[in-house]
Amino acid sequence: MLVPHRSGFPVPGIADPMRSILFTSWLLVLLPAWSLGAPPQITRHKIHSRIQQESAAGTLQVGLLTLRSCLNHQAYCGSMERALDPSGKVAGNIKISFEFYRHTDNAQPPLEPIVATEGGPGYATSESVPGYLNLFAPLRDRRDMLFMDNRGTGKSQALLCPVLQSESNPRPHGVHSCGEQLGDTAYLYGSGLAADDLAAVLDALNIPIINLYGDSYGTWFSQTFAGRHPDRLRSVVLDSAYPVEGQSPWYPEIAPTVHFAFDAACKRSPACSSLRGESMKRIEMLLDSLRASPFSGYAHDGNGVLRHVEANATTLAYLMVSNATDLVVYRELDPAARAYLDDGNAGPLLRLLAENQIFGESGGPSSDYTEFSLGLFVSVSCSDYPQIYDMTLGIPQRRAQRDRVIADEEEKRPKLYDPFTIEEFDGIPLDSSVLDMCLTWPPPVVAPYPPGHPVPPHARFTSAPVLVLSGDLDSLTPALQGKHAAELFENGQQIIIQNSFHVTADGDEDDCASVIAQNFVLNLAPGDTSCTQHIAEVHLVPGFFLQASEVPPAAATAGNQGTDADLRVAAAAVNTVGDALARWWVNLSGDGVGLQGGHFHYTGSGDLTHYTIHKLRWVGDLEVSGTMTWGYSYPGWVTSHIKISGSATEGGDLTIEWQSRIPLAQATITGKIGSRKIAATMYAP
Repeated sequence: MLVPHRSGFPVPGIADPMRSILFTSWLLVLLPAWSLGAPPQITRHKIHSRIQQESAAGTLQVGLLTLRSCLNHQAYCGSMERALDPSGKVAGNIKISFEFYRHTDNAQPPLEPIVATEGGPGYATSESVPGYLNLFAPLRDRRDMLFMDNRGTGKSQALLCPVLQSESNPRPHGVHSCGEQLGDTAYLYGSGLAADDLAAVLDALNIPIINLYGDSYGTWFSQTFAGRHPDRLRSVVLDSAYPVEGQSPWYPEIAPTVHFAFDAACKRSPACSSLRGESMKRIEMLLDSLRASPFSGYAHDGNGVLRHVEANATTLAYLMVSNATDLVVYRELDPAARAYLDDGNAGPLLRLLAENQIFGESGGPSSDYTEFSLGLFVSVSCSDYPQIYDMTLGIPQRRAQRDRVIADEEEKRPKLYDPFTIEEFDGIPLDSSVLDMCLTWPPPVVAPYPPGHPVPPHARFTSAPVLVLSGDLDSLTPALQGKHAAELFENGQQIIIQNSFHVTADGDEDDCASVIAQNFVLNLAPGDTSCTQHIAEVHLVPGFFLQASEVPPAAATAGNQGTDADLRVAAAAVNTVGDALARWWVNLSGDGVGLQGGHFHYTGSGDLTHYTIHKLRWVGDLEVSGTMTWGYSYPGWVTSHIKISGSATEGGDLTIEWQSRIPLAQATITGKIGSRKIAATMYAP
C-alpha cells in the first residue's frame, strides 16, 4: 500500500504514536546470536577499528570518510557522491547525506550500529532523528546510530516538482508534469538504488553489519536492502510493514481490516459494546444514506478553520481507509453515524470529514519539499510498487489496459473494497486510492531494475532475525500485509499490537512496541510481549447530543448530593474536555474550537500538554471554561479544573481526572454544581 504520510501511510500530525495473526520462528530462539550474523569477535574488531579520535577542528575520521561536527556538536555529518544512474546511461551524480551519532560508553568496545529509515516515500529521515534516538536510547551506550536521507529526500538533493508539490494531494496533472520534468531520470530514485546507496555509505564508513529499523515505507526500503545486501544485517525491525514481494496491486487486505477494526474498536469500548448490532452495520447504513442523498455543509477542521465539506460515499471511504485521523475516526464515526441517522445531526460527521480532508493532505502550497517530497513519493511509488497496468506501456495503452482490468475486477470481485465499490474507492485521492496514481507517469527510458521489482527475482533475503510489528487497527499497512512480509524471511516473526495504529514503536508512549523493538535488537528475540494485550482501547464517544439532558448521567459515588440532571451535566462536561483532548490528534496550530462553539488553546512542555478552555460547548446548552493538563506518557494522567455555566445548569466548579493510557479507565468528577456536592465517576472520554 502507498505510504505518503509520516511513519507515518497518511499519518501526519503532532506525533505518530500511534497499531490475530502470529508467525513465529522457533529457530530464532534456538540458534545462538552469532549464527545469524557475522561472528561477534570479528565484527567488534572491525567496528572498533573504524573510528579515529575527533580532531581539534571538530572532525571525525570514520572509515574512509572525514565527518564534521554538526547539530550543535550532537552528531557528525557527512556525504558522498553516488552515480545517479549506476548503468551510466544517464550522466551525473547525486549527493547522499547522512548523520552519525557515536555510542556513549567509550570504556567498552562498540557493538553493531543501528540504522533507522523513514517512511513516505519522500520523507527525510533526518527530520525524524530525535524520535529514533529516543526509541533506541537504552542501546546507545555501545551502538552508534546512522541516519541517511534517501536519494531525492531531505539533504540528499530533495526532489522538487513544483506543480505536483503545490497540489494538496497528487493529481494526474501534477504527476504527469513531474514525470515530464524528470525525463530519463524518472526511475532513478527507487528503493533499489537507495538501498545500494546505503551499502556504499556503510562501505565507506567501514561498517560491515548493522541493525536496521524501518517504519511504514521504511519497511519496504528495509526489505529491499535485506534482499539486495542480505549479509550486511544482524537484525531487522519492520514497523508497520507491507511485503516487498508478492503484494497485490489491488491491496485486498484493506477491506477486511476496516471491517475488523471498526467492529473491534466498538466491542472493546464500554461506550459502544452494549449497543445492539455491529459497528460496521451502522456505518453501512450511513453509507447507504449518503449514496441515496449526498449532501454538503460547513464544519471546522482540526485547526478550527471553517471548511466546505462534501458528504458522500467517496469522502466516507477516504475517511475510513486513509488513516489520516486514525484514533479520532475510530472514536467518533460510529456515534456520528447514529447522530445523523437517528436525529439528523450532521455536525459530528461533517467535522470528521473536514478534519480528514485537511489532515490527509500530503502537499500544498506551504509544504516543504525538503521535509516531504511529493515528486520523490510518486517516483518511488511508480518505480517500485506493483500496478494494475504495465508501466512499460505508453500512457494511452496503459489507460486502455486499466479500463479492462477494472471492468474485469468489478465483475469477478465486486466486493473487493466492501462496503465500498471499486469506483467509490478509486475516487478518493490518488495517494490513498493508489489504482490510478501512476497512470500518467512516463514509461521507463532508463530503469536500473524492472518497474515493480526493487528486489531481483529469486533474491536471497537475509537470514538474520527479522521482527515485524503491526498495529491491529492499522488499515494502511494491515496486519495481514505484515504477516506476508514476515514470511519472506526464514527467521521472520510478527507481533501484533492490540489497539495500535500505524507505526507502533517510534513515538510509543505505552512502553510496549518500543521495548519489544529494543529487546529484539539487544537479544535477537522480542522478550516478553504480554504488553501487547494491555494497551488502552479506543474510548468511543457514547453518542453526540444537542442538549445536556440527553447525555447519559455519570454514576454517583459516596457523598454525592447532585441530582440526575446534575450528573448529566457533569457527564456532558467530561465529554466536553475529552472532545478538546481528542482534537490534539488532528490539530497542528495549538488552537481549536468546540463542536458547538467556544475555543481552546494548548501548549506543550516536555511530556505535558497544557490546555486553556474558554466557553467550550460540546452540547448547545453547556459552556465549559478552565484548564486541563495531560501527561502523554503512560499512564497518561489528565487533570481538568473547570467552571460550568449555561441554560442547562446552575454555575459550578468541577475537577475531572482520569488516566488516558489505562484500559477501561474511569474518570472521577468532584466539585459543586450550585450548592450541591458532586462526587461521581464515568467511563473516561
